[in-house]
Amino acid sequence: MSSPAVPLDLAALATKRPRPKGTSLPAVFIAPAIVAVFLVSIYPIFDAAVLSLFQTRYAEKLRFVGAANYVALWNDASIWASAGKSLIYTGASLALVLPLSLGLAMLLNSAIPLRSTARTIIVLPWVVSQTVVALLWAWLLNADFGPIAYAAQSLTGSRPALLASPVGAMAALIVVNVWASYPQATLLLLAAIQTVPGELHEAAHIDGASAWKRFRFVTLPLIKPTLQVVLIQLTLLYFNMVTLVFTLTGGGPLAATDTLALRVLKISFEDWNLGRGAALGLVITAINFAMSALYVRALRQPAQVA
Repeated sequence: MSSPAVPLDLAALATKRPRPKGTSLPAVFIAPAIVAVFLVSIYPIFDAAVLSLFQTRYAEKLRFVGAANYVALWNDASIWASAGKSLIYTGASLALVLPLSLGLAMLLNSAIPLRSTARTIIVLPWVVSQTVVALLWAWLLNADFGPIAYAAQSLTGSRPALLASPVGAMAALIVVNVWASYPQATLLLLAAIQTVPGELHEAAHIDGASAWKRFRFVTLPLIKPTLQVVLIQLTLLYFNMVTLVFTLTGGGPLAATDTLALRVLKISFEDWNLGRGAALGLVITAINFAMSALYVRALRQPAQVA
């Protein structure tokens, strides 16, 4: 016969187990991450804040000038022009990327032929670096030997020099940016759409809801948190983008694509005015925080159902 089971006294076991007093083991594990975050994210902000208060020559601090660098930026008309170009670049890119990515995510979530192959092809632009993307499109758009210019000449009899035109350069830059970044938004939105329970769509369909109403009142509210994350991520990515702009257009022609983020690079490492460049970098950081806060506040408001 088996012996009767003896109940475990978990409280007694816990009290008998020795516990080291004042153990610092959790702090030991978390300390490397805290140090890394401080060195990479927090310390550069404080260092830039200090540097922005000095007049500099190359990497040397000459004298303390207080807010003079900020005042000079405020009075510089070219900085305001660059801010407008940053808003155009960011806003136009978002206006194209979000509908495109959401439409592709809905398409890839449906039963289409070769769906796995299509998902793989869509990701390809995302795995290419911004430098390679810029060089690739600079070749495609080249007015002398680019394939796009050759195709346009075959159809219209003239070769468009998009990168030599202020309006054309900004339009080309926006299109290239959309091509390079839409996979990120598409994959995030696709993952969110796949979490929507199918029973909700079936119930709405039985109630007579059209495909548009099922999307508007079932899918869209449930993917709203992911849409908020995508919107914030892409806004910060576009507003702070330097590599693609610098490699494809260099801010030209005639400063038509000279965005704020690119001005930080030029002021700091072409004019070698690190103090003023640090001040502009802090201004951009403040703008990023403000835009993120506005997005979160706007998207947290309850939706008005018609």
